[in-house]
Amino acid sequence: MKKRVKRYNQIIAVNLIPKMKEFEHNPPPVTGFTISRLYYLIHIILSHKQDHHPGAWSLLNMEYMKNVVPRADEYLNFLKDQNIIEWRNHSAGRNSRMYRLINEGRTEYRAITDKKLIFRIEENRRRIQYHNSNKYPVLNQYINKVEIDQEAALETVETEYQKNLHNGYLKAEGRRTFSLAEIDKIHSGVIYIKVSPTNGRLDSNYTRLPSELVRHLTIDGNHLTEVDIRNSQPFFTASLFNPTPEIENLMSKYLGQSLTMYAISLQLSQYEDVKLYTGLVTSGNFYDPFLMEKFAECHIEFIDRDDLKNQMFIVFFGRNHADRYNHAAKMFRSIFPNVQILFDIIKKDEYNKLSIFLQRIESYTILKRVAPKIQMQLPGLPFITRHDSLLPSGILVCKDADKVKEIMLSTIKEVTGLTPAIRIKNGAENLNFRPCYNNTSVYE
Repeated sequence: MKKRVKRYNQIIAVNLIPKMKEFEHNPPPVTGFTISRLYYLIHIILSHKQDHHPGAWSLLNMEYMKNVVPRADEYLNFLKDQNIIEWRNHSAGRNSRMYRLINEGRTEYRAITDKKLIFRIEENRRRIQYHNSNKYPVLNQYINKVEIDQEAALETVETEYQKNLHNGYLKAEGRRTFSLAEIDKIHSGVIYIKVSPTNGRLDSNYTRLPSELVRHLTIDGNHLTEVDIRNSQPFFTASLFNPTPEIENLMSKYLGQSLTMYAISLQLSQYEDVKLYTGLVTSGNFYDPFLMEKFAECHIEFIDRDDLKNQMFIVFFGRNHADRYNHAAKMFRSIFPNVQILFDIIKKDEYNKLSIFLQRIESYTILKRVAPKIQMQLPGLPFITRHDSLLPSGILVCKDADKVKEIMLSTIKEVTGLTPAIRIKNGAENLNFRPCYNNTSVYE
């Protein structure tokens, strides 16, 4: 395995540079103050965003920040007093807050030169890796072997930035900054691996990586191919109308036996709108062309396919009765009234119950059923799993994408009773793709 280069970078908010120079000459009353530490705290806020939209918050733990920057709380209080950052409390714990810059603007990517700071960053990186989940050791091994072509990835970021400017300056800047941060973490070896206790998902650097950067990922120098489920969230909802024993078991565990039996007793799968919905999500035509055409017919504006999907998420993940104020939700209820009945039942007491349950079905299917099948039938084939709220669930694989696709199709049908549409996206197009399979099994 190629050794990662221990070079650390940080993201700088360009509009803050004059103020930072002022603080360097007239430092705040923080013991041991250095301007490099102040810069790095701003970098942490910029590089740990929960999303890439403008004004996105970063969820940070004070202990985590103090491990790198002593007296981080005093630095942060100073930044808040200077109206540079703002924060709000996070419900998951008193020691965690959501942070963001008040005026982020344009950002730049710069190398860190403070050797003492680099040492503390490396110590913290080792601490993060020590706490990484070991629930899926084989997948962990492959996750840690993934590398990114930093130079090519940075070129892609700038290309995407220029393309995204037509959607608005702030949106383009937000995605650019988010991408820079994710590239830097991977390149410098700051890899996290977590299994969510809420939805069972395996989260890593690669589950949140913007899709245009996937083509720059490699394992042992070989590019990855993405094999994913089209319309994945709507697809998994279709499995609830006439559940298989496996899906019914998942329903009972999370939704409760009484609600599960009630939902099944409605026999919603017999209705024409449910049949239409199931046909669309299994064929992969739910968003495009079906909903695109319906949005146009109903004069509901949308920018592109991702924007349409974002608007539709209120149906799956928003509160009940969203159709009273949201045009997309109103349109969905009119086309799929019996589909909406099931959604309303599940979300009656907790509006996020449906979204969490769909993620549980996804994680069970991909991690507990598909991944072991790939490991058994294609031993030694490097692959990692990938999911995202806006992107389909899928697998990133070095070779034999067609074989992986067949395994996914058959296994998902066993679990759900339905066959999804699966697409292969060759992320290594025009990058001299080379297969990376060998006959040595990591399980021997």
